[in-house]
Amino acid sequence: MRSVLRPLILGLVLAIAIAPAPVRAQQPTEVRVAMLAPSALLWLHAIARDQGFYAERNIVVKDLVASSSPTLLQAVSSGSVEAGISLGDVVIRAIDQGAPVVMSGAVLGKTILRLVGGTGVTAAKQLEGATVTAGAVEGGTANLLRFQLQRLGVDPRSLKMVALTNSRDRVVALGNGQVQGALLIAPFDTLAVRQGMKVLDVYTDPYVQTPLVLNKPWAEKNREAAIGLTKAMQKAAVWIYDPANRDKAIDILAAFTKTDRDICADSYKFIVEEQQAIARNLEVTAAGLENIIKIDQAIGANPASSKPFDLSRYFDPAYLAAK
Repeated sequence: MRSVLRPLILGLVLAIAIAPAPVRAQQPTEVRVAMLAPSALLWLHAIARDQGFYAERNIVVKDLVASSSPTLLQAVSSGSVEAGISLGDVVIRAIDQGAPVVMSGAVLGKTILRLVGGTGVTAAKQLEGATVTAGAVEGGTANLLRFQLQRLGVDPRSLKMVALTNSRDRVVALGNGQVQGALLIAPFDTLAVRQGMKVLDVYTDPYVQTPLVLNKPWAEKNREAAIGLTKAMQKAAVWIYDPANRDKAIDILAAFTKTDRDICADSYKFIVEEQQAIARNLEVTAAGLENIIKIDQAIGANPASSKPFDLSRYFDPAYLAAK
């Protein structure tokens, strides 16, 4: 009996020894993404996380809140973070100055800022010589405010610009008379309207307000993760336009911004249905970047770029085109 069992036992031992080791699930890649304070600027990010689009791509996004868009872009340029959701004009300037960053998609292909008049302001002409805010006093958003008012017959040189980077603070400043006009982002524009203030203007042409930006050396070495981040955002952009997802999208924004749901419902109506500001398929258009530059040039304030325009200098479509 022993002579019969011994070969069987030896064969079993050998089979165990040469059997392949169990396959371990690939660990998700952490991607640090710099972003501004929670608002509708980050709606696609909130959706991608809530709906598991990042997890589908085997990445874990760690959000790091920056105090300003220039600080955010510096973090991406230096490699302190791998990616960021920045303001378009800041990215244009940085790339023109040689920063190792690239746009892989447009989170917002149109602006979601609305020009709101303060208490008692019902027409743009009342803002001649007034104190206004667009967040910072210089840069793309400030130039957009000046440009809008210039189109409405207000001399932009007459304006007194003050810095109020937080949209909640801008609503308070409008209400107490500290400023007479402001560019507000959703859902804070609706908060102002519900306090009796009036929307005076909306810029409706293509305008890449917030591109998704990658650190180029990192993206080249970690292409799968860079594609995963971009494609997860792209999937969120497709998802939000499906009317079947409307209620869930509103819930996500309300939770993300800690704002009443009915206010976020107004944001959905403006951003998704009326302005259609979310870039479809996350595509960066030439017009969306050129208009930023043209607006700066129109008011003669620190143009975002003075170089001949070339979309490929700023945007690499390969991340969106990947599977």
